[in-house]
Amino acid sequence: MNSSFLPAIQKNINSLKWDFMHIEDKRANKDTLAFWIADMDFPCAPAIQKAIQQRVQGAPLGYSMPGDAYYSAVCNWLEKQFSWNISADDVFLSAGVVRALIDLILALTRPGEGIIIQRPVYYPFAEIIQHTGRTLVNNPLQKNDGHYTIDFADLEEKASRPETAMMIFCSPHNPVGRVWTKKELRRVAKICAKQKILLIADEIHFDLLRQGITHTPIARLCPENEAIITCTAPSKTFNTAGLQISNIIIRNKKLQKKWRTQTGVAFPSPLAIVSVEAAYTACDEWLTKLLTQLDSNFFFLRDFLQQYLPKARFTIPEGTYLGWIDLSGYGYRDKELASLLIEKANVLLEGGSVFGPEGAGFQRINVACPQEILERGLTRIARVLA
Repeated sequence: MNSSFLPAIQKNINSLKWDFMHIEDKRANKDTLAFWIADMDFPCAPAIQKAIQQRVQGAPLGYSMPGDAYYSAVCNWLEKQFSWNISADDVFLSAGVVRALIDLILALTRPGEGIIIQRPVYYPFAEIIQHTGRTLVNNPLQKNDGHYTIDFADLEEKASRPETAMMIFCSPHNPVGRVWTKKELRRVAKICAKQKILLIADEIHFDLLRQGITHTPIARLCPENEAIITCTAPSKTFNTAGLQISNIIIRNKKLQKKWRTQTGVAFPSPLAIVSVEAAYTACDEWLTKLLTQLDSNFFFLRDFLQQYLPKARFTIPEGTYLGWIDLSGYGYRDKELASLLIEKANVLLEGGSVFGPEGAGFQRINVACPQEILERGLTRIARVLA
């Protein structure tokens, strides 16, 4: 294992993942191993640490705004990683992608209108649709021997309903790990354009890909469709979620105006600004090592399950650092399984049902940790289930 990724459990630093596990499950204790929330257990890249330290030393931490260096870093990253050329004028800031989705829903849809999601999917999508008084429209993914695809006939029917106004599209998909092909992306975009509904792409995991896999931003693939808005952030890639900054790409001028009316002027943390600049200009080598480590962890997870939990069904995801494991073969109902994992195995994962009823029988596991921690957690699970 690369020494850059050895630090493991980081406790007593106000970590939500480790110090406040009881928020997710009251049965968690000081010896529980955490594999739930999508934070990594690896330290930030040295270049990000250095940039933050330099910014803090001898300078106030007052209200801040990003300058040319920030927007150049973002635009150059998108061009380098995805061959996507965008204008700095089309980049808008938000305190996280979920916050951005809330603002986009409030700014661009009306109460009661329908918003399409594809369950099983990142559960805040459903929560914010319902909490903002909009109507959840589910286009469930189809599962065939562990491989998920889009039900395009169902999507077209639901997009054609007059009350449908928006689709929130997860790409790469959390939790199933699909990185959609260009053919799939074009079909999604074509349906939304045909029915004149807004397409909001959550692409926060776009850098976290398995070797040989390529992610294509759907807005880059369909430049003629300015009704596509892309939500990105460095937080998953570089483990900086606590700095709360994301980049929202809005190309249509009318939609930009509605965004500004809803959100006002953004004043991100000065530490967030320098972290993004460092991440997107000085961390390429660090990211390469991270992806190698994640690939190794997924191979380990697959081999462990095959040997010690043979009834589990698992496919290495094409993207993200989140494993989606089908444990239904062990015969437990969701609540029974959750109780076994936390009370007997003393590990905290995320139950599949939270991502929608289509996730019943599954558990989502975060493998962005040192392999020894992953092995300890899996060994605990195997002792209980096998």
